Amino acid sequence: MNPITFSRRAAWLISLVSLTTIVLGCGSADRGWPPAPPLEPESTARAVMMIGSVRAAPRAEGGWDATFRFVGPRSARSVSVAGSFNRWDREAMPLVRDTGDLWTGTLVLGSGMHAYKFVVDGEHWIADPRNDDREPDNHGGFNSVLRLGALAGLRESAAQRGDGVIDAVGVEHDSARAQYWQRLDDRHALVRIRTLARDVEGVELVIRGGARTAMALADEGPLFSTWEAHTPLPRRGAVEYSFVLTDGATQRSTARTYQSPSEARGMFQTPDWAKDAVWYQVMVDRFRNGDRGNDPPHAHPWTSDWFATADYEARTGETFYDSFVFRRLYGGDIAGLEQSLPYLHELGVNAIYLNPVFIAETHHKYDATNYLHIDPHYGAGAADDYAEIAAREDLLDAQTWRWTRSDRIFLAFLKKAKAQGFRVILDGVFNHVGTAHPAFADVLKNGRGSRYADWFDVTSWTPFEYKGWGGFGGLPAFRKTRDGLASESLVRHIFDVTRRWMDPDGDGDPSDGIDGWRLDVPNEIPLPFWEKWRAHVKSINPDAYIVGEIWDRAEDWLDGRHFDAVMNYEFARPAIDWALFRERKITASELDRRLRELRLAYPWAATLVMQNLVDSHDTDRVASMALNPDRAYDQENRVQDNGPNYRNDKPDAVCYQRVRLLLLLQMTYVGAPMIWYGDEVGMWGADDPTCRKPMLWKDLEPYENPHDNFVMADHRAFYQRAIALRNAQPALRRGAFRTLLTDDFADVWAFLRSTDDEQVLVVLNGSVNPRAALVPLGVGAAQRWRVVFSTPTGADDEARHADGETIRADAGGMLTIEITPYSGVVLQALP
Repeated sequence: MNPITFSRRAAWLISLVSLTTIVLGCGSADRGWPPAPPLEPESTARAVMMIGSVRAAPRAEGGWDATFRFVGPRSARSVSVAGSFNRWDREAMPLVRDTGDLWTGTLVLGSGMHAYKFVVDGEHWIADPRNDDREPDNHGGFNSVLRLGALAGLRESAAQRGDGVIDAVGVEHDSARAQYWQRLDDRHALVRIRTLARDVEGVELVIRGGARTAMALADEGPLFSTWEAHTPLPRRGAVEYSFVLTDGATQRSTARTYQSPSEARGMFQTPDWAKDAVWYQVMVDRFRNGDRGNDPPHAHPWTSDWFATADYEARTGETFYDSFVFRRLYGGDIAGLEQSLPYLHELGVNAIYLNPVFIAETHHKYDATNYLHIDPHYGAGAADDYAEIAAREDLLDAQTWRWTRSDRIFLAFLKKAKAQGFRVILDGVFNHVGTAHPAFADVLKNGRGSRYADWFDVTSWTPFEYKGWGGFGGLPAFRKTRDGLASESLVRHIFDVTRRWMDPDGDGDPSDGIDGWRLDVPNEIPLPFWEKWRAHVKSINPDAYIVGEIWDRAEDWLDGRHFDAVMNYEFARPAIDWALFRERKITASELDRRLRELRLAYPWAATLVMQNLVDSHDTDRVASMALNPDRAYDQENRVQDNGPNYRNDKPDAVCYQRVRLLLLLQMTYVGAPMIWYGDEVGMWGADDPTCRKPMLWKDLEPYENPHDNFVMADHRAFYQRAIALRNAQPALRRGAFRTLLTDDFADVWAFLRSTDDEQVLVVLNGSVNPRAALVPLGVGAAQRWRVVFSTPTGADDEARHADGETIRADAGGMLTIEITPYSGVVLQALP
């Protein structure tokens, strides 16, 4: 049971997904406040707690004084604490050197669970060595966990419905968080509250002087329950509200009264077009060489064996992974991308995310030499006039900026792509640049006297030392403060760059510009910068799409003030754990639970436009994940690190069957799916560099080592069918979501996507065996369903249901669906 979508034709829609809101009473009269005797707040009679390196003392007014103590290395210049309580800001909580190597600091924390790490010298993230309570950090390590208050040691609720006892310890509501308050339009809001699991029989939302609305149980886990309701709002002003909890004969209101967020915060709106997007990610150097005249020196032969050493590479004396492969350039360019637009159209994608295209020295372009200009090897090549134009430009004066020939080639491509219905976004790398960037070169030359001296995170002027992103000297990082980027001139430069590519002709009409930005490592820049930057982007084009590279839960980024979406790695993890894992495979129930938690955590407007990927330029290819299952996502997947423990050969047929199951999940789930170039033709490979092999093209066959390198026509055809399914069914792109079945024994998951006009049923089989799933549709559901997509197990197998076949539910509303292994069936309700 999940958030609902809103009808454009009705004041508001209660869909099959949402739980019916019942207005029990309305009126302007205030019939007593609070609406029931208040709950007693959580007891403050709490003892001092020692957890790892933290001493937590209770505060009389609530919360805890948490004193962190850390023994650092003698050479440490700084130590701080970063965690879930400060958005993992490494500068928010600096510790003070106490005596010797001991660093200490105190901050106020609320009751509950807090993840944290110590950060030494701003770079080295260290879990608390004295705290054994840990959780994976999704980066191959662990976060320490601090549990405070009555919930500290509680893993499962012991509450019982109907016993008349209501425990305040589990009650939580915060109108500042989208998890608990979402404005759906100017007259309605979605409101949630948390209680201990199985603690109450009912909850009502009570507006002071207004509606009293029954809330519905949206989710229940081992420890907590979540209740939700939709409530009307006045046209102007905030509302005061409370909650009434009922269990047996006991009724209590929450211990405090709440106020709705100010109108200034407004409704979180995301671009409407992004709900219909099917994304395709392209690394330009590796996609298609359309103009050999702009090739870089020693452009590597496109069809050569990836693992073979070229003559020019052999002369370096280096090995494949150490490290000539990382310097290869293949000659992919804008011309090749433009020539491939018919291919992308035929595939069915309609939105293109380009890895960085600005001038840089590497194949990936994350080391920008200049944000103002497209790399000549992507555009005009030797005929480009970059050097001449750049020499006359002032980075701090946008009036001096001009367009190079390569820039104009890109703008011409952009015009053509948009005319064909494609949306295009660029990779914005605003945390660091390359050492060839003119601003950094000026700092190297003029030191403190440089106009750009305050741009970079210089730690010593004599000798000259600076911080690079990830510790890489080739990527000098910009200096930050708690409020964002430290340099005002740098902020103006980035804002001017943003406008340049969003409205190239500067006429105030953004139709000739890019459609948005994907932001690289945005977590490295404090949130206040992104709030201002978002306002700037939306002032140029309110319909622009902003997506951030956030690898973990992203509530803080999806609050209507920062991003529209994130690259949804939190979708990828459970989806892969179910579809591709073997020994550590999760159940259908666990998959459903983890995805439900995400839907509850984020605003529905963001959920609909999340970039639902399974792999990217930063991970191993999805087919290779299937060949190397049971690994934590993006861990132990680089051959140079993991050696013989990672299979880096072509996956077998069963692996590709599992990948197709995963793709069908991608194309039918809530959010905008994204494909990493080449997945659709069967490309495979370990994490960087092998995930970045040049694209396989049918017209370039045969490739060297043709047994491993060829276009898998049947695999591409499946991608085309699955994408076409999504494009044809509005409910799959915009509809509400409701789980109908999680059968862990059969490993079958069924869910319904619905709009006002359409219901689509998706039934997926993650098992090695064929299954006959009995799907409970419920009373009043449609009786007749037409198969709109069915999948065979393999090339020589047949699907159990033919496309176009009509299936009837029985009198009890049960629908029987037969499914082949690692596959799915999608059906549409008939009148």
